[in-house]
Amino acid sequence: MPEFTLPEFTRSLRALAVPSAPGSDHDLIFAPLIQARTMAHRASSMEAQLAAFDAARLERAWRAAITTLATARHKRLAPDQRALAAELELLGDPVWEALAAMGAAAEKAKLAKKDERRASWERWVVCVQLVFNQADDWWRAALPALSDARGRRGALWRRVLRRTP
Repeated sequence: MPEFTLPEFTRSLRALAVPSAPGSDHDLIFAPLIQARTMAHRASSMEAQLAAFDAARLERAWRAAITTLATARHKRLAPDQRALAAELELLGDPVWEALAAMGAAAEKAKLAKKDERRASWERWVVCVQLVFNQADDWWRAALPALSDARGRRGALWRRVLRRTP
């Protein structure tokens, strides 16, 4: 039994449970986060929970997924691949910020003195929930870009029509 019990991070999310794009796009994006959650729930120590949600690993996985999505959408058009990847990365700014905050909170929890461990761990849990929330929001914001076959030309129209935040 873990030292501290993790809450259910996905209960309030709207996009996570609903695959809303063709193929395995949804799974490609959410798999690293779901795997981290599974590993953390199975962990027997706070340190193992923190390690399961390694911020650098999650960021690398999401950035690789963005590259995969852009390449799959525009197999032969490198400029369109770069444009879509850049748009998705820009939409991901809140995710990257949440990951950085989670990573910083994890470092503080690792270094916390015995009497500060619970409070430090609870602050980290809040950061993990924020990562889930931001990933959920990112997915909904990214769907118009992922669904638009016009490539870089479509980014302008999505902004004009306010299809993305």
